[in-house]
Amino acid sequence: MTLYVTDWSVSSDITTESAQRVAEKWTRSWRLSWLPDRLLTREQAIAGMDLAEIVSTQAFRHDRMAHLRAVHCAGQLGIPLEQLITEL
Repeated sequence: MTLYVTDWSVSSDITTESAQRVAEKWTRSWRLSWLPDRLLTREQAIAGMDLAEIVSTQAFRHDRMAHLRAVHCAGQLGIPLEQLITEL
């Protein structure tokens, strides 16, 4: 699992989800492909992509550390993990 992070995008080697920067001067200037209605910070966008990778491999269902990481990433987005699973 690898995230490719640039100044304008975040992509993954295992999921088609992505994050794009949509503005230059705003703190919340990122959008996730799977959560397009919310503007996010760069850190939240990276957490959202990390979460998309975890969920796409289903690792969080069987691996305690992956589950804890998923919960942490969901917390950074301010959304319960259970709600996010239905969106991914």
